[in-house]
Amino acid sequence: MSITRHPLYDDPRSLAPAPLDEGLVRRLEASFRGFAEQADLLAERFYERLFRRAPGVQALFPEDLREQRKKLVGALAFVVAHLRSPDEVLPRLRALGTAHVAYGARPEHYPVVCEELVLAMSEVAGTAWEPEIERDWRNALHLVSAAMIAGA
Repeated sequence: MSITRHPLYDDPRSLAPAPLDEGLVRRLEASFRGFAEQADLLAERFYERLFRRAPGVQALFPEDLREQRKKLVGALAFVVAHLRSPDEVLPRLRALGTAHVAYGARPEHYPVVCEELVLAMSEVAGTAWEPEIERDWRNALHLVSAAMIAGA
């Protein structure tokens, strides 16, 4: 699998404030509640998908992924819990991006991570997954990755 440069890496404008869409926030919160009930399955599916698509990134993770799975779901929960307060989220995401550099994460990894996370979410959500929710999560994860890349 070829990993390409992330399109947001050189575009700091991607972090420009956007108007808050209450409908979007509610949809993300509602869908995340469904994922939270199946947090272990979501994280498990995500890492299976990620390592299958980009086996080279597996070396960046510990062999035992139990703690890593908790961190993934915890980070998602934090973002969702603070959707209405981006001033709290952005500094944490930038710091997370800085920390991920030390683990070996590169900007070109982010699109793959976002794609596989959305696909894992769709698997876990099953029939509750709708095109609007997929679009919402893709946009949200795009912003999350932009903030993390800015911190890197």
